[in-house]
Amino acid sequence: MGEFRFRVPSEWNLDTYHGNAIHVIGLDGIPWPCRISISESDEPEAANSELDNSTDSDKTITISRNRDESGKLYLIYPMDQRGEMLICTGTLPVRETRYELLTELARGTLNRLRNQISIWEEGGLFIENGVHAYVQLATRLLSKSILATENKMRDNAARQSIEASMDGIFDLSNSFGAQISKFRREHEQMSNFWMANSIGSGDQFEPSLASKDFDLLEINLNAKNIELEEKISGGREELLGKRVIVGPWLDASIGGMDSRLINVDDFGARKEQLLIECRKQLSRIPRTTSLIHVVSRLNGIGHRHLSYPQQLSVTVDMLRLIEESQTDLPTLISFDFPWAERLAGAVGGVHPLQIADSLMRQGLPISFLGLDINLDYWPNGSMIRDPLQWIDLVDVWAQLGLPLVICLRMPTGPGATLTPEDSHHRPVNGTSSNLTDENRITFLKTVMPMMIARPSVHGMIWQQWSDRDDCRFPNSGLVDEHGAPKAIQDAIKHIRSAIDGN
Repeated sequence: MGEFRFRVPSEWNLDTYHGNAIHVIGLDGIPWPCRISISESDEPEAANSELDNSTDSDKTITISRNRDESGKLYLIYPMDQRGEMLICTGTLPVRETRYELLTELARGTLNRLRNQISIWEEGGLFIENGVHAYVQLATRLLSKSILATENKMRDNAARQSIEASMDGIFDLSNSFGAQISKFRREHEQMSNFWMANSIGSGDQFEPSLASKDFDLLEINLNAKNIELEEKISGGREELLGKRVIVGPWLDASIGGMDSRLINVDDFGARKEQLLIECRKQLSRIPRTTSLIHVVSRLNGIGHRHLSYPQQLSVTVDMLRLIEESQTDLPTLISFDFPWAERLAGAVGGVHPLQIADSLMRQGLPISFLGLDINLDYWPNGSMIRDPLQWIDLVDVWAQLGLPLVICLRMPTGPGATLTPEDSHHRPVNGTSSNLTDENRITFLKTVMPMMIARPSVHGMIWQQWSDRDDCRFPNSGLVDEHGAPKAIQDAIKHIRSAIDGN
């Protein structure tokens, strides 16, 4: 069994949330579950070392997995100004002697920044002097950490190096987003980037239709929305005001299945009922439809109401149904946990990239692949990662050759407290990071222009209009429960300006 051992400062936070985030990714790109143990006592080898004469207490964390190959350690790190982020070390070999955790995180963060600069400079991107200054500063601080003779000096220098590297990463990412988005706008042969929002319900239905920052609407014809029914009946789809994305027909995630289907015990009957409903929807799709979102939030791991084989079976049958209908509308299948981080907390399971590949190899009519990112939710969400990890994500998924769509939501401020009835059969996620609304908005203003700049990414769907539209993800609406706009709309307008160049 392979073990990594790290010295960490005594104040290092290893509560349930931070401990569950720790995982190792090997050369195959697959996150592996780990067993973590903590020792409060000093290592004998460290106490006797000439390179460590500190008397401060520290911890040793031992991370074990059932593989002996080298890997990168991922964990949540608290940035001074940006809040908590999931960052990683460089690739480390398994060994008996312990590593210095903060030093290795500094080394890994700086290495990723330097490698990305090299790639983008070769591609002709102009790198500002400020970014190179951050690299020089981070390098000096990393050297200071490596050569330090006391733990406190070593850790302080490593922390400063991480902060300098991350400042460089964000400056580099902002520059990339601005330069390449401009290039994309100026070349008409490249695909346009579009934005869509899921419509609201109840008294927030009309405002969600009227939002001017979005190009399309995502509508669920199963929503039992009387106003929606009236607008698409009798061929009056133009009253929606925009072109639409229909779906998702099935949310494969925990708590995502319609309660009427959950109450059907037999899976065969449950699937047949779902396919009957899909046939009905195919017969009444609005004329303004641009895309069918068939299934959302596939992730390679099942749950009590829909096992993984059942998820695949339903997905294949619905795609075959669309194929038989001879509709010429493009289709979208989207995948939860696109970094495959869910595998880090489970025994078994399949990388969502492998699911997408297997579906495509069957010749199924899939036009777009969606990346469902429920950002900064826990336990059923993705943690905040620095912008370069987003670039790596879309580049990996782009290898499959289909255009990508970012399906996004995140906490956007305080909202209503859910009642027990709201969460029946629908587990509620919490936010355990220390990020503020300002942290998240600043983060999106950097990351989304980078997504616009990637030719493989064709659009973005904001998955929740109102705080009350999906109780599983509290406070992720663009408006609160009363319909009042939230601060996140400033980030949406920033993304819109990056698309339009205004």
